[in-house]
Amino acid sequence: MKKTYLWYDYETFGADPKRDRISQFAGVRTDMNFEVVDEMVYYCKLAEDYLPNPEASIITEITPQESNEKGITENELAEILFKEFTKEGTVTIGYNSIKFDDEVTRNLFYRTFRDPYEREWKNNCSRWDFMKAILGVYVMKPELLNWPLKDDGRPSFRLEELSIENGIIHENAHDAKSDVYATIGLAELISKKSPNVFNYFFNLRDKEFVKSELSKDELFLHIDFGYGYDKGYASLIYKIGDFIKSGDKNAFLFIDVLSDVMALENMSFDEIKECLYYSNEKLKEIGKERPGLKQIRINQSPLIIPYESLREKPEFVENLAESLQDKVEKVKILSSKRKDEFLRAFMREEDEVKTDADLDIYGSFASPRDKKEMASLHRENYEYIPKFKDKKYRELYFRFIGRNMPEVFTDDEMSKWKEHCYQCISKEREGFQNLASLKSEITELEKKYRGEREKIKILKDIKEYAENLEKKMKTEPIKPGEQLKMF
Repeated sequence: MKKTYLWYDYETFGADPKRDRISQFAGVRTDMNFEVVDEMVYYCKLAEDYLPNPEASIITEITPQESNEKGITENELAEILFKEFTKEGTVTIGYNSIKFDDEVTRNLFYRTFRDPYEREWKNNCSRWDFMKAILGVYVMKPELLNWPLKDDGRPSFRLEELSIENGIIHENAHDAKSDVYATIGLAELISKKSPNVFNYFFNLRDKEFVKSELSKDELFLHIDFGYGYDKGYASLIYKIGDFIKSGDKNAFLFIDVLSDVMALENMSFDEIKECLYYSNEKLKEIGKERPGLKQIRINQSPLIIPYESLREKPEFVENLAESLQDKVEKVKILSSKRKDEFLRAFMREEDEVKTDADLDIYGSFASPRDKKEMASLHRENYEYIPKFKDKKYRELYFRFIGRNMPEVFTDDEMSKWKEHCYQCISKEREGFQNLASLKSEITELEKKYRGEREKIKILKDIKEYAENLEKKMKTEPIKPGEQLKMF
């Protein structure tokens, strides 16, 4: 079976992968030797029930007017990407993609009635977050790359700075296509310098490979940004259990051997449960540290290396040679006493608060019946009206039509759609931009960028877009059969 890499990147109108929408997509398909097979760039139109974040447009230099002029609908983009991402043997690769780009993809497919997860496993497909490999190289083989430094002397992992520091052309940071080629260049460089290192981190995208590695030992080197620069972005962790009984086959629980194990031992169950999810600021305020428990998901490319497999140990590990066994023994004793408690601490109660249908991707999975309705929806050229059992999909269907093909609405449906859009852009909704917050943000940004003509022009365009959208949704009468045009 022939594999190909599909390197990809999104530019978006905000930083929230659930709420914010796509402005641009770029993808480059290569063979396993990094030879380009195909490349693609798409812009995506903005639906009229959403307002952009102006700071995002300042960064990407893409305005709503440009994305609407050059773009295709969200559904059309989803159709193209779903086919590309699920081609036999495709490995989709992004930079910091598990936290952002992969979530953008999942939410795009969810909103357009496509399976959000199939492209991660179906047809021998998989996904890889290349930023994790970069961090792994920094900890284990730093000599493979040149590392740009921040003003405080710490390394920068920003894609554009890394690529420039390593002699890779990066013509336009925050242009999706340019970012993709920068990622490919870094990957090719590491692969040529150390194929073994590249392949090991690449294999960690496969959860079966990770599971196999976890069976080799109880003690592991774990590399993660969460440990921070002062701790070398790594620690040693001890495996204490899994979450299979709770129905989660992908999660395993560890104790950080180098954390304050005594403090963890003295914490009550309620304290542990609370402190696991507190922000760092909150923990500092109450004078507590986060418990040294780590839940690691094998389907998220974790950087885990069995301790006994380490040919070269990081310096901080070498320095622990004399005390390590004592630390591990303490962790083993604690685990035997409180393992079940620690596992239960990660069981989160169901959120009973009503969730907006757009944001409920993880609230409940589609039933077999609703999946059939989704398939029929796409098969029959959108003439089929699905009969969803789950009410969130019924609401999503109304929004799906309004965002992608409002011309099929009746007059009454069009009136309801306009009312929905006006409510979305005028009322306060947590995490979303509205007319008032947009106006306020633009005013502040105009002060910040005073004298910078291009940025002021972008802000002016966004303000004009929002004003026209408000007028259209609030006052313009809709003629029978007329399609709402995008600005």
